[in-house]
Amino acid sequence: MPIPLPRSRVARAGSVVILLVLATLGVRSLRGRSVEAFRVTRQDLLETLVVSGRVLARSKASLGSTVTARVESVLVEEGDRVRAGQLLVRLDDREAAAALAEARARLEQSRGTDRRSAEEEWTQATLKLAIEERQLTRIAALRTEGFVSEREEDAARQARDLARSAVAAAKEKARSASAGGADERSSSAAVEAAEARLAQLRILAPEPGVVLVRAVEPGDVVSPGRALLTMALDRETQILAQPDEKNLPALRVGQKARASADAYPDRSFAAEVISISPGVDLARGTVDVKLRVSDPPDDLKTDMTLSVELEVGKRSGILVVPLESIRDAASEPWVLAFRGRKAVRTPLTLGARGGTVAEVVKGLAEGDLIVRQPGRTKDGQRVRAALPAGR
Repeated sequence: MPIPLPRSRVARAGSVVILLVLATLGVRSLRGRSVEAFRVTRQDLLETLVVSGRVLARSKASLGSTVTARVESVLVEEGDRVRAGQLLVRLDDREAAAALAEARARLEQSRGTDRRSAEEEWTQATLKLAIEERQLTRIAALRTEGFVSEREEDAARQARDLARSAVAAAKEKARSASAGGADERSSSAAVEAAEARLAQLRILAPEPGVVLVRAVEPGDVVSPGRALLTMALDRETQILAQPDEKNLPALRVGQKARASADAYPDRSFAAEVISISPGVDLARGTVDVKLRVSDPPDDLKTDMTLSVELEVGKRSGILVVPLESIRDAASEPWVLAFRGRKAVRTPLTLGARGGTVAEVVKGLAEGDLIVRQPGRTKDGQRVRAALPAGR
């Protein structure tokens, strides 16, 4: 059985423990709370300009018919992605298809049977002319000798002249039927007209894109002026940013930028300035800047609000502090700087900003320590600087 200690000894032991706890707390209070610090240094700064922007509407196309006809089939639904030249709507084209087949057959005939027939006719006419000329020469000789009458000679001469006319006509016909001649050109034009008529009855996608609206069904009778389908075309995505006009000297075509949607602030994407408006909006004092997005994210929607960070310049060897260390940056910026063993509110004059840091024009010197995240630290509070390894 343990022997109980005298009450006086228990009291003294408790007092010692309390004194040790108080001493530890006192030492910690004198040393201050440990907070993460940042040492003000000089470094290069990629100067940026952050402005609001929005996604411009994608180009749209309304597709319709140029003739009155009945719809035979609709081959797409709303939301379908289509390629350039893809058949979307077929109108009743049986009559036009038959006319095209007939025109093509006529063209083939003009290049084959008609051409050979014309060439054969010219050959036969030429042979007959030669015969008639020999006959005229023979009769003329006999007429000189008095063996035939003048009437017979006139008849032979008339036959020769008719043969000459037949040769001329056959030659012209063969020329028209030759390759590239009038007959082939006429037949080719008829084929083109038939193809154009058939094309009017087939609605094709003008460019790659997505079907937004389907306003037609099989069996409908459509006429010119009615929109059958509406498409969003796969043209480049563009952003409209509107920086203040005072930033005009820093803007130029070709500048790189990073943008992020307000709905998805952690997902940024690249953009490039492609145009700067020559005029200024009088009501707002802003200038329109358009940017190209070469690889837009899938969740980027028309009119979506964006934050656009434009790269407007590069500064070398300047004092910088993290943006997370600055309070009231838009009005009267300040940081908590280590002064002795206390965190002291220190006003700043800021310059350029870029990425996660800002230039310090006035208020701090190289090597100064500041509280990196001053959220839980108060002005005048005792603190100890805790620098990351290597700083």
